[in-house]
Amino acid sequence: MNGKRGAQAVTIYELKPHGSYVVRKPFKDYYGNQFAAGERLTYVQKFFLPYDGGHTICFEERRLYLQEEVNVEILDALEDYLSPADEV
Repeated sequence: MNGKRGAQAVTIYELKPHGSYVVRKPFKDYYGNQFAAGERLTYVQKFFLPYDGGHTICFEERRLYLQEEVNVEILDALEDYLSPADEV
């Protein structure tokens, strides 16, 4: 990770259960699923598969799949893509 810290810093390790997040800018996950700006997501839990560096981030509304090598840009700057809903 890039080590950015601050009030709006969001990493996959700091997502809060039942926390509401808003997509700041559109992106696609590892499987090509589109996430649109303005979309609201409620965090539930995450899973990590160390063999392939795969992160599965479970939201109530849908799942987000990120792979460490393929999706490094998103993983390193998740705060550019997701914000806590109360900060939007």
